[in-house]
Amino acid sequence: MPDWKNLKDKAMAAVNNAAQEVDRQIALTKLRANVAQAQSELEKALAALGTGVYQSFKSQGTVDMSDAAIAELVGKVDDSQSKVDAAQQALKQGNLGTDASHCPSCGAAVDPSAKFCPDCGKPVA
Repeated sequence: MPDWKNLKDKAMAAVNNAAQEVDRQIALTKLRANVAQAQSELEKALAALGTGVYQSFKSQGTVDMSDAAIAELVGKVDDSQSKVDAAQQALKQGNLGTDASHCPSCGAAVDPSAKFCPDCGKPVA
């Protein structure tokens, strides 16, 4: 005769493990979205800096790095880069405790036998 209590306990443990994994994957997805958003902001800041430098060079024939507008754009790039770094660090910390290895570029969990990251496509080995 089957041990129904044992089977029920095993089933409940499996359900709890699955729920925890779903929660972990949701958290990692949010962290990846934060990284993507921070990278998008950095790209916009770099584009604005490029436009500002171009306009300064076009109008003055040179780029004055002490120009307040250029300095402000450089500050935005620095702030955006800090946000990217913080978001990537949070993602890496969110991946700790798994048995998979991690992508050195984006911090995503990667199967130890994988040659490329499934998230960013960069080589992991």
